[in-house]
Amino acid sequence: MKQKLWLTLVGCIAYCIDKELYKAIDYLREQVRVLVEHQEKQNKRIILTNSQRMRVAAKAKRLSRKMLEQCTELFTPDTVIRWYNKLIAEKYDGSCNRGKVGRPPITLEIVNLVIKFKKENPRWGYQKITDQIEYLGFKISKTTVKNILIENGDQRQSFLPSGDN
Repeated sequence: MKQKLWLTLVGCIAYCIDKELYKAIDYLREQVRVLVEHQEKQNKRIILTNSQRMRVAAKAKRLSRKMLEQCTELFTPDTVIRWYNKLIAEKYDGSCNRGKVGRPPITLEIVNLVIKFKKENPRWGYQKITDQIEYLGFKISKTTVKNILIENGDQRQSFLPSGDN
């Protein structure tokens, strides 16, 4: 007898809680319908940020497809699922770990140093200039020094090897 009483009591409480939840859901859906009607009068699309799309898509993913079709008002279920798939793909594509591609550019400061060293010390070769610039704390290769000097009119590039002096 006590078991049936408890089951009846729990059933009544669950029904009341469900009833309140359904009322809250209906209220929220009506708010969305009003928003949609207002938006349609202005003939403007609702434009969301990626953060907003992510929040909507994460909530929508928890629902079944049937429930999503029944309760969505602003966006189609396909659109929301596409947002979810795109955002998940972006999350795991590794783009946050990627750096810039290619070699870092040579700064104007290094270019000016190479040219200055060559003008002040015309007998220095590519390796000596490279060593002096590295001594100052910059990272540069002998080939880069050679290319900088060739671009800026070094006359020795055609007949001297890059490993001189």
